Amino acid sequence: MSEELRQALGRIIKAGYQLSADGYEFLGTLDAPLLQETVIRALSAASKDATTILDSSILQKAREEYERRQESPTLITAKTVVKPLAKEHDGEITVLDTGDAESSGNMDGFIDYFRSRFNSIERILRQRIDMRDAVTIGRTFSMPVKTEMKVIGIVTEKRSSGSRLFIELEDAEDSITVMASDGDVVRKGLSILRDQVVCVNGLKYRPDLLIANDFIWPDLPTRPPKRAEVPLCAAFLADVHVGSINFNRALFERFIQWLNLEVGPPQSRLLASRVKYLIIAGDLVDGIGVYPTQLEELEIHDIRKQYEVSAQLLSKVPEYVEIIVLPGNHDAVRKSLPQPPISEEYAEGLHQDDRIHLYGNPSKLLLHGVEAYVCHGKALDEILSQIPGMDFHHPLNGMELLLRCRHVAPTFGNSTPIAPEKRDRLVIEETPDIFQMGHIHVHGVKKYKGTTMIASGSWQEQTLFQMRVSLEPTVGVAPVVDLQTHQVYPLDFKRMS
Repeated sequence: MSEELRQALGRIIKAGYQLSADGYEFLGTLDAPLLQETVIRALSAASKDATTILDSSILQKAREEYERRQESPTLITAKTVVKPLAKEHDGEITVLDTGDAESSGNMDGFIDYFRSRFNSIERILRQRIDMRDAVTIGRTFSMPVKTEMKVIGIVTEKRSSGSRLFIELEDAEDSITVMASDGDVVRKGLSILRDQVVCVNGLKYRPDLLIANDFIWPDLPTRPPKRAEVPLCAAFLADVHVGSINFNRALFERFIQWLNLEVGPPQSRLLASRVKYLIIAGDLVDGIGVYPTQLEELEIHDIRKQYEVSAQLLSKVPEYVEIIVLPGNHDAVRKSLPQPPISEEYAEGLHQDDRIHLYGNPSKLLLHGVEAYVCHGKALDEILSQIPGMDFHHPLNGMELLLRCRHVAPTFGNSTPIAPEKRDRLVIEETPDIFQMGHIHVHGVKKYKGTTMIASGSWQEQTLFQMRVSLEPTVGVAPVVDLQTHQVYPLDFKRMS
């Protein structure tokens, strides 16, 4: 069996379909580019017809359709031409959370903010079958000593004393102290974040003290991800940093050339022909005055000029690709989360391009039926530096913890500023199919309970700060996700020619 045929079979299996004997025989007669395109189109047709088995007749029709669509071709190799599949389909983007910001503005507003967080995540916890018997903190006071119970609350304080861990837990009416002394429970509790909503499974030791037997996170349910009916793809980028002297413009332009099917081996260009969405999760530009010595590391010292150059670069992306841009901590928006979209005042060129969609950070998006939760990831700074066993070389560990917390920035008042609003818009209320963060500049991909986690690298070479902290960024890697199979292709543009 050839490698191309093995890859085609893998694609069919991952998409949840079977291949008949005559279908397998038919695929064996096709050369590599035609084989892959036939399978892609057959899967698309099968998803619409509710077919579960691909036989030779379905595959034959898919091949014929591919051959018919070779008018207005784009060159892939000297021998093979193909019209980009992404060009044949309109973009389908839905912003799932459209609630407007409501600033609190006073102490009562802070109470509203944390009450909103508590209510949202308590609701998530109580959806679990094993949480339906959870009681309020006030209810524990009337229960006998040595009673086992589950209590949901928000963590207001965490401290260690010798081998024991103490947590102050609060709900809308009351508070209680929780102590963990068992080694495994203590180790689990050390990853709990201040201001996180958690459930304690414990034993009442005295009226104001629970002994923790376990800590239970809201977490994600295990489930299969939603799949696009068409085998389109999305590229998940972050941290371009246009304007920095360390911005690798040549690599970013090579990525754009790849989207235009101008570079890369044939199989890679076929993948490029299916890219319908380009997501940039913050720090499109390097900004001005973000840190004290930044001016020494800037090539472009005008923020509007940085966005102008960004717009010029993105204008070279194929016209059928939808571009989604979120702000990060280097962009010209407020630093507090959630951040509003980049405004026209600073980025006129981006606003004038109809293909560019400027959304807030974070954003919950539906891309051809697949739910993507996209966030720049500033809160990873605190998590990776404060939680035992975590570090900046492995941002996916921090992302997984945030999914378990169901919140993208749980701790209020740390280095990640959070706007006190009446509703906490940073809660991960629904289960995303794709969860993306950038900010750390280190690439990684991991599956967690059916969710594809993507830590996007950067397009900025190592900075002086990163050199001082011995952080080696992942530069020029573009993770591309097949929205139908959820397979991720991390393309390294330093190696592509």
